[in-house]
Amino acid sequence: MILAGSLLFAQEPHKTPNIESLTQEVQGKGPKEVRALIVRRFGPPAREVGSGLQIEEWDVDGGILTFHPLQGPSFQKGRVFIRLIRTTNPAALCLFGSYEMDTKPEGRLGMRYYVGDLSLSADHYRFTDSRSNLDHRNKQKDSFFMLHPDGLVEVKYASGVSAETRLEDLPDGSPVATVTLSALNRRFSVSYRIVANRSSMSLAFQGKEMSFRLTRGWVNYWR
Repeated sequence: MILAGSLLFAQEPHKTPNIESLTQEVQGKGPKEVRALIVRRFGPPAREVGSGLQIEEWDVDGGILTFHPLQGPSFQKGRVFIRLIRTTNPAALCLFGSYEMDTKPEGRLGMRYYVGDLSLSADHYRFTDSRSNLDHRNKQKDSFFMLHPDGLVEVKYASGVSAETRLEDLPDGSPVATVTLSALNRRFSVSYRIVANRSSMSLAFQGKEMSFRLTRGWVNYWR
């Protein structure tokens, strides 16, 4: 069992018989098949909890069975949280690609505003400004990415992590790699850690005095 924030990630022995049986049946199936299987077993969902996505929940065996169309089905009972689809997300496969930049949470409601996208490869980065939400972006105008939207990348994997490491095997907050970004003229550079979040199946940039959030979802949810 792995502690992750306020949740405990559990392995097979913590599943109820209904959830154990469902887990065996959903392996190798796609989202539509999995949802249909859940409905056949447990009937219509008890409620929908998504905002923008149709995320459905069922009350099963004293816990909550959730169908998330992107992240797959999961089961939570008390503080124990289990993902039912067995996935494999190698570090390198998830590390490179497009990250979304948002402002840090603002105000009483913790609103975040979209700033742009960072495309990251093993040797190059490119930032694309969304040019939206300009009235919430005063802290972004002098950021490294605004001043140097195109440049070079150096990647160094964290201790004990390689390109093939399964992100599922890392506890929440584990460092995956350090990336050093340099402007094309090589006169300016900045370094960030990228950490794994198993509970949300995402990667996030971490660094000092960051006025933004840079996050990216893992790649494999359904296999």
